[in-house]
This record gives sequence, structure tokens and C-alpha cells, in this order.
Amino acid sequence: MQDIHAHVWDARQHLAEALMKEADLSRGYPLDLTVTFDRLMHDMAPMEKVVVFGLKARRTGYWVPDEFVADYVRRAPDKLIGFAACDPTQVNCLDELRHAIESLRLRGLKIGPMYAAIDPRDPRCEPVYQYAQERGLPIIFHAGTTFHCQAPLAFSRPWLWDEIAIKFPDLRMVLAHLGHPFCEECLVVIRKHPHVYADLSALYYRPWQFYNALIAAQEYRVTGKILFGSDYPFTTPAESIQGLRIVNHIVGHSGLPQVSEPVIEDILHRDALSLLGITA
Repeated sequence: MQDIHAHVWDARQHLAEALMKEADLSRGYPLDLTVTFDRLMHDMAPMEKVVVFGLKARRTGYWVPDEFVADYVRRAPDKLIGFAACDPTQVNCLDELRHAIESLRLRGLKIGPMYAAIDPRDPRCEPVYQYAQERGLPIIFHAGTTFHCQAPLAFSRPWLWDEIAIKFPDLRMVLAHLGHPFCEECLVVIRKHPHVYADLSALYYRPWQFYNALIAAQEYRVTGKILFGSDYPFTTPAESIQGLRIVNHIVGHSGLPQVSEPVIEDILHRDALSLLGITA
């Protein structure tokens, strides 16, 4: 199994204090966002491969250096695959990205447009997309809502990436979190474009939304483009696997349609890395 959505950071050093307070409020209790190498490796035991990344967004207080991610990968190169992070509002973002890919040997890219308060269609993003497309680098985008009050929802609607995919047809992209709560909007985008995928990270703990999103994915026949991710450390792979396997429990014996067992197991065992162009 592969987890394509895991954050690594030193929470005290790389996350703003206000950001961490907002995270606590979103759950209604203190949320432990600590990530240490040993804890990561313990929690990722069910996974064969794990994509790890930080996040860069000056607007909302994320700034995880790519060197920090690369150090984690160096300690477990057979298991961890490192992605760079990019904030396109920063004037030196492309230079930082080149360093991360060409010197640190990271394998893809994570961007959170809403966290950086930038429309993903903004011209400032295009050199990043062009570089990624030319080098075959997949990009995981945060799509959908968040708990940050300073992150504009207007910049996370999944339909925005339809325009990007038309302009950059060979760019492999993942819309994280199925773009929740705009899940059906996300499904119609990934259906249109051969190289656009979605992950289901951070969805299982909203079981009604999760169930409806996967039923819609079956009806649109796009379950083959849904990738497994946990959103670690907000949750763990074990919890996310269990949440997916019990997705039908919410409807019980009501007669409502079921997410099929083959669909569930296919998502869990999908070779997402190959789909994203990442090989050993």
C-alpha cells in the first residue's frame, strides 16, 4: 500500500502559533501535530511507500524548508519519497524549487494555493507548472476547504484546475481531499483529464460526506483515479484504512447503494506512484 499524502515538519519551528490555535479550534480539542522521524516510521508501518512533504504559505504561517523533507528521505530512502513545497507568491519560488528538485533530489511538488492566497490560475504559477510538466514532476494541490480564516475559499474550488489541465495537458496533478465539500465538482474534473487525479485524505471522519463522495465516484466511473492518502499527522494510515473499509456502515441495511468491496480494495492497493510517473 502507498500513502501519497503525509506532512513532515517541526510544528514549533515551521508552523505559526496562530495556525496551530486554529487547528485546535477546528477539532474542538488540542490537536497534536508533532512529527518526529521515529513516530512517522511507526505510524507508517502499514505502508510500503509514503510521499512526504512540507508546505510553504507565508499568508497562513506554514514554512517547511525542503531540506527538512530531504533529510527525512535520506534516513529512509526505500520507504519515503520526498516532494518539494512552493509558494508562488514568493519571488524566489522557482529558484527554490529548482534547488529542491535538482540538488535535493525531491520527486514532486506540493502547493496549497488557498493557504498562500493565490488563485491557482494566476500567471505567477505558470512557470512552476511549466517546469513541473517539462521534468515530469507531479503536483499535489490542496483543494477544498480548510480551518484557516485567512485562506480564501475562492482559490480552492476544484473547477479551477480544469483550466490548468487544459493549458498543461501533460502535467500530472492530484486534487487533495477530493476537494471537499465540493467533491462532485472534483470528480467531474478528474473524469475529464487523463493526468488529473484526486486523493481521499482527511475524509473518513466525515462519514456521510465520505460515503456520498465515493458513491458519486462509482456513478461517474472515476474510482480508478482516486488515490489513497492519510493527511498525516492529522490522522494516521491505520485510521484512514479502517475508515475506508467501513464506509458503508453509515447506511447499514437501509437499501441505499453500497461502495463496492473491489472499489475499496483497489483504492487501498493502487499503484499511485506509477500513475504519477514516479518510478524506483
